[in-house]
Amino acid sequence: MESHAVLIAEITDLKARLAQSEAVSEGRLKVLNEKAEELRKEWKRAEAAEAEGYSTDACSYWRTLGGLAILEKKKSEIRNDMRLPLPDMVVAAAHCQTAGLWCESLARFLKVPEFVIDIPMTYDESEYWTNVEYVKSQVLNLISALEALTGKKLDYDKLKEKMALIKKAATLRRECMELCKAIPTPMSFFDCIISMGPIHTLRGTTASVDFYQALKNEIEERVANKVGVVAGEKYRLYWDNLPIWFKVGSLSTKLAEMHAVPIVGAYTHGGAYWEVDRIDPEKPLESIAEELLLICKDMNAKYRVERIAQMVREYSLDGLIMHSARTCRPLNIGQYDIINAIREREGIPGIVIEADPTDPNYYSESEIDRLLPAFVETMESSKQHRK
Repeated sequence: MESHAVLIAEITDLKARLAQSEAVSEGRLKVLNEKAEELRKEWKRAEAAEAEGYSTDACSYWRTLGGLAILEKKKSEIRNDMRLPLPDMVVAAAHCQTAGLWCESLARFLKVPEFVIDIPMTYDESEYWTNVEYVKSQVLNLISALEALTGKKLDYDKLKEKMALIKKAATLRRECMELCKAIPTPMSFFDCIISMGPIHTLRGTTASVDFYQALKNEIEERVANKVGVVAGEKYRLYWDNLPIWFKVGSLSTKLAEMHAVPIVGAYTHGGAYWEVDRIDPEKPLESIAEELLLICKDMNAKYRVERIAQMVREYSLDGLIMHSARTCRPLNIGQYDIINAIREREGIPGIVIEADPTDPNYYSESEIDRLLPAFVETMESSKQHRK
């Protein structure tokens, strides 16, 4: 298994061997020194959470967030671009089982107030509007708590303006994603996840609208000129669960070399205000409540089968890659059943790869190199059978 500790050891060993070579430049040794130091600091982040008693099987997002908060609180050395300002209050929407626990743990460690919004699963449409009102009532309670903490009243007119900008950006982003129905696809799933940044960190700003408008213009040009993201595209894929963030570049290259490209996924084509018709700038609290509820849909395996089957047809997909995340188990539920259901309904195969969104200790390069070529052979056989 590849871990930060192993990487640091390998770099240290390589530096020692290179130092004995007359051919090695001082510049190369400097780069290696900087890389080793960077890895030490990143590794320290997760180690900080583990030192406080958090299991390595706990959510790696939490161990990253909690580790950074612990290091900041203890005034430990960390990279400047990873510094986490300590909050006056911790807020979470518990759309997964651990999000509320993040909030409680962090608030307890920092000794600050906390507020957790409970997000129920909607199993039947008859429950939907009752659940919307339930979540909305909690958002109203959060507003009251923040007003008490800050001594300021919420400006509802400004919130409506922000929601209108969110709708514009979300609409443009969805249009970008839907342009990927073109063959060859002008953008990959990996591009989609990276381009999610503005809908999260610049939400409700003109900057996010401008970004997605520029992105849409570029993608439309690529579609018009039939410019694909992968040369000689042959296999179009669905990606399930969270990305493996630290291997996005590597996996993109590996798949491209086999003429395969992930195009859609639950992470990109479900959340981040995907259902733009539900956004009503005149009813911002209801819109927020609906968005929080809709995120939970992907934890319903029955819903995922229907949604994935729809994407298989709309995006002309050839296979499913199901990322079974070691420390994010709720989204793993039903993955094998989903593969079987989609194979029966749509005639395409799927594969499960075990890894983690942010913890390299649960990623095996050799296992990926074994699984992906075999899966491509399976997809080719399936394609020939479907002709």
